[in-house]
Amino acid sequence: MRPPPTPPRLTEASLMRILGRMGEPAIHQYIAEANTEYRHWEKQRYRPTPDGLSPEMGWQAIKLARTSQVLSLPLLDERGRAFQYWLPNQAFEILHEVDRWGGTALALTDEGAPKIGEMRDRVVISSLMEEAIATSQIEGAVTTRKVAKEMLRTNRKPRNRSEQMIVNSYRTIQLLRQRLDRPLSLDLLFEIQESMTRDTMDDPSAIGRFRTAEDDVCIVDERDAEVVFVPPSAGLLPQRMARLVDFANAASERGSFIHPLVKGAILHFWLAYEHPFVDGNGRMARALLYWFMLRNAYWLFEFLTISRVIVKAPTQYYRSFLYGEHDDNDVTYSIIYQLRATQQALAELRKYLTEKQAEQQRLAAALRRFPDINHRQRALLLHALQHPAQVYTFQSHQNSHGITYVTARSDLLDLSQRGLLIEGRQGRQRGFLPTEDLAKRLGSGKTRRKQR
Repeated sequence: MRPPPTPPRLTEASLMRILGRMGEPAIHQYIAEANTEYRHWEKQRYRPTPDGLSPEMGWQAIKLARTSQVLSLPLLDERGRAFQYWLPNQAFEILHEVDRWGGTALALTDEGAPKIGEMRDRVVISSLMEEAIATSQIEGAVTTRKVAKEMLRTNRKPRNRSEQMIVNSYRTIQLLRQRLDRPLSLDLLFEIQESMTRDTMDDPSAIGRFRTAEDDVCIVDERDAEVVFVPPSAGLLPQRMARLVDFANAASERGSFIHPLVKGAILHFWLAYEHPFVDGNGRMARALLYWFMLRNAYWLFEFLTISRVIVKAPTQYYRSFLYGEHDDNDVTYSIIYQLRATQQALAELRKYLTEKQAEQQRLAAALRRFPDINHRQRALLLHALQHPAQVYTFQSHQNSHGITYVTARSDLLDLSQRGLLIEGRQGRQRGFLPTEDLAKRLGSGKTRRKQR
């Protein structure tokens, strides 16, 4: 990934010409159109400009409009220049949508929204698994979602570094859910990094500490080994990371309020920019955003898998960081990317819940003759109808629903006694396969408990 081109800077005479035209409707429309997508010079230079303006002068008009509204952050580059941001109109539209749906988990049961109800715990666990898999794939983990998810469901030991990364990510996300009562601290950051990188680093001594001057840490383009990004010097990391912690924990005051999602996106950019550890920085940055949103009572983020949006087009994600660094320390590029990714993840969640609700309704109709089958068993049977070769174990059922082993065992044995599952072996564990005529049995209602 090559660095983006450096935006042009014009002469004083050119600036005076632009200032004299800033009030023209065509200029206003040109600026508004550029800010709708918040384009960088890399893309904006190819867009048509108002009459009499070169692409370079058009860019300067955009920059004049943007810089008149920026807010400075306590994040500084190595030359002491502050990073900054501002929010175009599209940002407020997305934030309103997130507020509408995401303030509490109960928002998902409002009128007109898909109802989770009994599916809630299963959807949360499935989302956490999806997030753990995708955030690891962004950093190079090579495996399929199906294999990785089955590994997490069955508690199978990871067979290679990629699978270990996924297991670490899943455990770390669960760990963060237990740390919501704590403010951010350097100790918590070390704990997260240690959890993320366990058994995956060539140098175990680099776990749980900041990188040092001896650690060769930089981001390069794998195609030609060109250095794309060099993080700030390691010697100042304790002070710089303390500033990040202070920013994360600072309470909002009159005149200084930052929306939690915007602040979370800033923290995400900030940690990635500092690159404080030898390994695990990207996964940590995304986990920090997740933790911050839950800590601010945006429980919807338990259900969102933003990393799955990122892994579909990672280049856009990485360039949002580079754009900010190469354009006057403008973090807005990264913020807008995170808002859009959240919006897309929310749309996917709503679609998923709508489909799941329809599936539950179809299954409920088929199981109307069996009112004593619980919601976990219904979910398993629905999954079994779609995956007739799937083997279910007490462990996988337990992990899928977050229940005790005893409850999982009772669920599966009950379905086996009804003739809906066939018992066999899954390695050393007892395994259960769907019966070949499962759909017919459910449709006819001809199931009964076997006598033992």
